[in-house]
Amino acid sequence: MDQLADFEPLEYYEKHLKDAMERNAEEYFDALVKRSGVDPEQNRATVARYNKESAEAEEAGKKLGSFKALKVVLIVLTVIAFLAAVILIFSYASGEGYWLYLFLGILLALLGIGLIVLLCTVIKKKLKEREERHKKEVDEANAVLQEAYGEMAPLNALFTRGMTRELILKTMPDLTLDEQLDVKRLDLLCRKYGYEPDRDPNVSTVFLLSGTAEGSPFLFERRFRRTMGSKTYSGSITIHWTTTETDSKGNTRTVHHSQTLTATVTKPAPYYGFETRLIYANEGAPALTFSRRPAHTERLSEKEREKAVKKGAKELAERTEDAISEGKRFTELANTEFEVFFGALDRNNEVEYRLMFTPLAQQNMLDLLTSDKGYGDDFSFVKAGMINVICSEHAQNWLTDTDPARYKSYDLQAAKASFVSFNAGYFKSMYFDLAPVLAVPLYRMQKPAEFLYRDVYSQNYTDGEAEVLANRFSPSVFAHERTRTQTILKAAPAGRRGGTDSVSVTAYSFDAIDRVDYVSVFGGDGRYHSVPVPWVEYVPVERTSEMALKRVGGSHEEFERRRSDGALSDLIARFSACGSTFADGLMAFPLMKGAIDEDADRKLSSLFGLEGAAAGAAVFAGIAAAEAAADLLDAEEAKERDPSQAAPEETDAPPEAAPEGPEAPPEETAEAEETAQTPSEKAAKAAETITEKSNQEEK
Repeated sequence: MDQLADFEPLEYYEKHLKDAMERNAEEYFDALVKRSGVDPEQNRATVARYNKESAEAEEAGKKLGSFKALKVVLIVLTVIAFLAAVILIFSYASGEGYWLYLFLGILLALLGIGLIVLLCTVIKKKLKEREERHKKEVDEANAVLQEAYGEMAPLNALFTRGMTRELILKTMPDLTLDEQLDVKRLDLLCRKYGYEPDRDPNVSTVFLLSGTAEGSPFLFERRFRRTMGSKTYSGSITIHWTTTETDSKGNTRTVHHSQTLTATVTKPAPYYGFETRLIYANEGAPALTFSRRPAHTERLSEKEREKAVKKGAKELAERTEDAISEGKRFTELANTEFEVFFGALDRNNEVEYRLMFTPLAQQNMLDLLTSDKGYGDDFSFVKAGMINVICSEHAQNWLTDTDPARYKSYDLQAAKASFVSFNAGYFKSMYFDLAPVLAVPLYRMQKPAEFLYRDVYSQNYTDGEAEVLANRFSPSVFAHERTRTQTILKAAPAGRRGGTDSVSVTAYSFDAIDRVDYVSVFGGDGRYHSVPVPWVEYVPVERTSEMALKRVGGSHEEFERRRSDGALSDLIARFSACGSTFADGLMAFPLMKGAIDEDADRKLSSLFGLEGAAAGAAVFAGIAAAEAAADLLDAEEAKERDPSQAAPEETDAPPEAAPEGPEAPPEETAEAEETAQTPSEKAAKAAETITEKSNQEEK
């Protein structure tokens, strides 16, 4: 990135990152093409052939459709001709018509017969020919399409979900991205920065992406949220009554009346939606809190901005006067435009606010708010101590799933365009959520202090990652049997068996019961009527199940290949008939038939080669231990060869008498024995110690 003193996030994106991301995506794609062996010229020619065949098939389809329409028209004319002929002849036979009716009837009957002959001969033959031609054109186009897919198959097989992550890290090396939100990262956010995971049963996590920006941790989080609102139901009935009226001549008559009576009732109802936000932790301005809302300043013209600043300046002056009179601490910044458009007027610490928003930070933020090059003023910004929460409108439409199926195509150029476009859009959405905090020089200069992690954690994986995996299953897997709404899944630790966690998954939802209320409505007949209003009562239901969660590493594509293996399927079938799922290097499967045990954990590790990886690590640890022992032995031998380095110079002073007292403690005795060991013994013991430590760390 640019130097801290002059870093401008909007300009940096426009001048560097935007083109760099597109260039990196194109180079990455070209490297995949080269690796796959796909011939671009050959594919271009095949696609051109397919487009030609497809156009011909489409043209044949249009002609076939036109001929079918002609057939329908002729059939309709035939029916009309026979009906008219029957009517005319019948009219003549009944004596109600003239001889002309008979003549016309016979002509229409002959026309109908002619049309039938035409339909059964010429039209039928032509229609069959056109159907065969259309089928032939479609088959030829499909054959060329399959040929194009065959050419692209080696390339389509190379696409993975992790490519987007690689491109982001290459484009912006100042970022790091975690494979998953692990317990240490969450521990850091909670104990050091004050982050509190959401335990609300109305919220479930469906996506997580954690990492660091220049050392400061961040977390992108998409949540599925339920809110309780109200819904209005209506019902109606129609009433009838009669009245008697007398006219001016004294005649009495009965008048019938009708009226539709309508009634409404309002009842509670659940509403569901997704929310994506960024959580960024930084030690800068640790006591400051404030909030601001999006106002879409980028949509204002220059004159409208000037008008808004003038109006806001008056409000700021009044707020300052009120703060002085009420003994509150609020002092307007000299940059009125920033104050008005950023609008964090609920701040609690003027000193730290000014430390955070230096003139450069103010200008950076104004650039983000007023420019339409990014997303403009579409984000809320809430700071609570060391935790910063950014929630933008564009992030709500962020396609967080990097499913490579969107790139797979028969057309190399179309696949490349899709690859570059998706990854550039993914990075843009992510960057402009980070931009408001990167715009603050204090945050970028604040280097995180050291943090001591716990030695042991009660669970291997976080509740958030467990919810992400649980939400990848069909809702019916965890939902209550009477569920008639969408489901919120909350995860909590239930136990640990080796590298596998047992997770308790509680599904919160509603049963829907049909009800009817009767509302009394006054009618035009002078009476009250009960109007039935049907409505739905939502009754909360919940169900708790268990799910196994284990880190198996690798990519989604590798997991799918392993899942097709019979051994893994058989092992999963011991616990559940619902299969398994994978995300962020973790696999999960419901525990419907029993609890997970250490034997199953070992078998899973074996199936995914995790035991082999552990053994490999032990081998490398042994090699390191042997090398360390050899170094130690060489050092001891060197001391033996050079006595001046082995011990200090002897003096003529007599040795001091040992003071009387109790025996030396066992530790000191052991130390003395160690001193008496030979260099070879010391080296062997050092190797043993290093190997034992390495094994402990591996465990």
